Amino acid sequence: MPNHRTRRLRIAGKGVLFGLGLLWLILIGFAERRLEGDRLWLWGADYDAGEVSAGKVIEHTVWVFNPTMRGFHLSREATCGCMVAEVPSSVSPLSGFFLRVQVDTTGYRSGQHTQQVWLIVRDESHSWRETIRVRFSVVERSAKNR
Repeated sequence: MPNHRTRRLRIAGKGVLFGLGLLWLILIGFAERRLEGDRLWLWGADYDAGEVSAGKVIEHTVWVFNPTMRGFHLSREATCGCMVAEVPSSVSPLSGFFLRVQVDTTGYRSGQHTQQVWLIVRDESHSWRETIRVRFSVVERSAKNR
């Protein structure tokens, strides 16, 4: 017959596991409503740099997290050669990394622009794209200095 202390430890252990499970479900629910990304969680994937002068290099950092228990292979594809993003070749389960994105605005005319880089994610049976967008408005240098 177990003593009261052993019984309390069992109940406490089950309570901790239940609490962690509940916390994980809340985190998943938050991510589904607030984060960009299909299966990976992307913080900062939709970035508006505002008004910039032509020739400026826009830099932005996106945090990518894999909330699944499976690892994925990664590659990237950009909408133009002006956009640079260093992407690791894979992401492990329950891990993440910072992705630094740069857009060179040299040669852009005045007005609104959007550039995208896609993370191409693959596992054994599926492939999909996660999208990172950088929006900006190029203004004439004299107009920006007014």
